[in-house]
Amino acid sequence: MSKIDGKTEAAALLATLDESSRERILEGIAKRDPALAAHLRKGMFTFTHILQLDHPEFLKIIREIPPSLLALSSRGLDPESEKALFSKLSERQGRALREERDSMGPQKFSDVNAAREKITDLARKLHAAGEIDLLKTPEDLRKSP
Repeated sequence: MSKIDGKTEAAALLATLDESSRERILEGIAKRDPALAAHLRKGMFTFTHILQLDHPEFLKIIREIPPSLLALSSRGLDPESEKALFSKLSERQGRALREERDSMGPQKFSDVNAAREKITDLARKLHAAGEIDLLKTPEDLRKSP
């Protein structure tokens, strides 16, 4: 039997709700446990979600970050996530990213996670500013024209 992380599951569930419902629930949680509410807000969108965004929104994020940060964040990705990342880049961008990543040598896992968190934080800021929609579901993407 596998172990279930309730906070991760709750964050994923909250991400599927409409914005007003999500905010109402999070505000209620924040009154009782501000740290839990912050954790849930942060968990609703992770680095892996960035890789699932549509191409224009993904490009808005990577335009704002140095290539070295993207290269560091791409270290150790599972094959599916790496494929998603490189599918959004031009051939030239992909080649440059691979070259930069490979030239870095070994990196600490904590540094890779920190790079991913910086990118995710930027994405959250762009979302808050209304420049991108982080909470689109695959169903939303299929419905859009």
